[in-house]
Amino acid sequence: MIDHTTVAFVSGANRGLGAQFVVRLLARGAGKVYAASRTGDTTIRDARVVPIALDVTDDASVARAAIVAADTTLLINNAGVNRQSAFFAADAIDNARAEIEVNYFGVLRMSRAFAPALKASEGAMINVLSILARTALPAMGSLCASKAAALRLTESLRAELSPHRVRVIAALPGAIDTEMSRDFDGPKLSPADVADAALDALAGSASEIFIGAMAQQLAAGLAADRAAIHARLHSTY
Repeated sequence: MIDHTTVAFVSGANRGLGAQFVVRLLARGAGKVYAASRTGDTTIRDARVVPIALDVTDDASVARAAIVAADTTLLINNAGVNRQSAFFAADAIDNARAEIEVNYFGVLRMSRAFAPALKASEGAMINVLSILARTALPAMGSLCASKAAALRLTESLRAELSPHRVRVIAALPGAIDTEMSRDFDGPKLSPADVADAALDALAGSASEIFIGAMAQQLAAGLAADRAAIHARLHSTY
């Protein structure tokens, strides 16, 4: 639940989904929101917003952010990258390395750095992943791998933080209408709707949420017949 006692930290907050997390947190009455991005800029003007520079791939940058935002009670690991790369693309190794550095190691760095604050407040963490963490889309193979790694990480963080009464939620949306999905032709979710769905999860008990019809249908299909879903997805490549 979000109220005036909530102090949220949002990575990747300068645009797209991250910016909408900031907007929706403010609308729900959060007392303070750290809006973090590489540049430390934000277009959101509100006395409760604290812009902060953050590079999730840099240990020192993450450590500085955790010191500045030591009062954080809700950590939203939203920063991510999608190079839209298949594994046999010419620059596949560089693309995979960039995605794993942000999408996996970035979440790990942030979680380790902010764990003391979350333990002290018995707070919560939302890791923004993707339904592609649960399956393979060959055209974005390295993204799928990085998100799958982040999902396993999220599950392990949940187990380690549970004794400290810290909730860890995995948010797995379908395609979102942001720059990252500009080349996807299918239906896309509104960033505001995704942010709301993720924040709504704080009021429930679910530890893994599938946001949007695409994610929900894929999750149901994978549970019913994983091989058939994989065959369908791979046949379109």
